[in-house]
Amino acid sequence: MPADKPPSPTRISIDLLLKVARRTFLHPFAAWMIPLSLRAQATPYHHLSFQISVAYASFITILSLLSVLNTRFAYGRPKPAEHSEDVIVITGGASGLGFLLAEFYAMRGAAVAVVDIKVKPALQESSGIAYYQCDVANAGHVSVTAKRIQSEVS
Repeated sequence: MPADKPPSPTRISIDLLLKVARRTFLHPFAAWMIPLSLRAQATPYHHLSFQISVAYASFITILSLLSVLNTRFAYGRPKPAEHSEDVIVITGGASGLGFLLAEFYAMRGAAVAVVDIKVKPALQESSGIAYYQCDVANAGHVSVTAKRIQSEVS
């Protein structure tokens, strides 16, 4: 098997079936397509098939809204992130996407610690980004670097 090809699923689970159902016939958009299609065919409002399809679509829509409310009550309102008190550690931040993330959070006022195996890039000292050279595959290096970050970055 080639390394770039993901392994194929070996079995079908209840979770997979429920996920597919929620994205197809248990989704409000798909449920409302039935009465809309019946109206496009000039099905009268008093016809039993139209009334059943509207009842089904209404039921699915109400369940969907209750699910959204349940999630909101379970997890609460989203909290605004205050980055001025955060210390964000980014591994692999000497270049590429990690470097862009480090600059992004530094611009937002967070203290950023970049941990990378590469040699220190040309960072501006006033940018709020501290650089630590560390091999994250070595647990000893990681623990020493973590202690340095805790003592130096505030």
